[in-house]
Amino acid sequence: MKKQEISVSILDCNFNDIENEIAKINNSSCDYIHVDVMDGKFVPNIAFDDKTINKVNLYSTKKIDYHLMVKNPKDYITKCAKNNAEIISVHYEENDNVYNDLISIKSLGCKAGLAINPSTKISEVSKLFKYIDILLLMSVQPGKGGQKFLNSTFKKIINTKKLIQEMNYKIKIEIDGGIDNKVSKKLFDLGSNILVSGSYIIKNKNLDSAIISLRD
Repeated sequence: MKKQEISVSILDCNFNDIENEIAKINNSSCDYIHVDVMDGKFVPNIAFDDKTINKVNLYSTKKIDYHLMVKNPKDYITKCAKNNAEIISVHYEENDNVYNDLISIKSLGCKAGLAINPSTKISEVSKLFKYIDILLLMSVQPGKGGQKFLNSTFKKIINTKKLIQEMNYKIKIEIDGGIDNKVSKKLFDLGSNILVSGSYIIKNKNLDSAIISLRD
């Protein structure tokens, strides 16, 4: 049975107590800590300056999964790689250098992720499949936590899975946005490999029972 991986988004954490927040995640059965880097240009919000990225890396014993929602990923890729990145995902949208970004991520020894918004078609990005390890499908509009999951994601996963198999690539499918235990089983059943969940896990009194409920 393939591993059902969970990446905990820390957008809803209390950053005044980040060491304890990360410790709770370290003590859970999740696979990754998901760090959303936002520059206020690609999306309206700003999240995770250098100091926070350094702190997360300092305290984390989990693999780190960086999601760059920024106008110029190049400025952040090296920084994330230095801070123990397992995965670095860059957006396809508004990015003329997406190919170079993916090559750069790989050259730094990290797994290259390509993130796409709900409105972006899979057929538009399939030409980049040979350069990626992860395809990150947004299941909400990127930029803020706590949004409602978009059901159109289910069909997108089916089409994505089919295309990856036809093209004979080994690409993991990661889903990000609005994920709770009402949709997680179906997402895994359809072929997703990694689910990103933030508020559903962080706002639960028992992090691990929330994580287990996503896998069951």
